[in-house]
Amino acid sequence: MPKIKISATVDPARLERAKALTGSDNVSEVVDRGLQALIQDELERVHVAGYECIPQSDETVHRADPSVWRDLPWDDE
Repeated sequence: MPKIKISATVDPARLERAKALTGSDNVSEVVDRGLQALIQDELERVHVAGYECIPQSDETVHRADPSVWRDLPWDDE
């Protein structure tokens, strides 16, 4: 996949924590993983909000559980 160079200002403590959690000293990899996690989180939030807007029938839950969609292969392209 083609990449672009960016410039960003980040909280150094947060960056160090992310590097420690991922086990990577590669800032580009940490940022890529962070962006992917943000995309996934937002897609789940939007999906949950959409399901909560639809009237629920007797066969469905009254409040959508985001864990239902956690392992689905999201098409984010």
